[in-house]
Amino acid sequence: MKTILISVFFLSVILLGACKQQEPKSTTPPPVVQTEVKTAGVDSTIIRSKGVDVASIDKNKDGKVFQCPMDAEVISDIAGNCPLCHMDLSEVTVAEAKENLK
Repeated sequence: MKTILISVFFLSVILLGACKQQEPKSTTPPPVVQTEVKTAGVDSTIIRSKGVDVASIDKNKDGKVFQCPMDAEVISDIAGNCPLCHMDLSEVTVAEAKENLK
């Protein structure tokens, strides 16, 4: 009787071990989610309207200003970056800046 009980115990252990399901291991890492980071305070002081007097922006009166090649309404008297697209501002004449605004 004792051997039957031991046999039944080992048989149940073997059956339970064989029935245990394992979760499949993932071979691909979880996807990376990228989010666009927007700056809270955009320097809007150099974003001009279409009808701005470009000559008044030229504080040092050298006949040149800095303008974004992508966003023509961004004009400054000092070099820097565009607050909209972050490109470097290009040095242009006052006349070129007026023409780019059209």
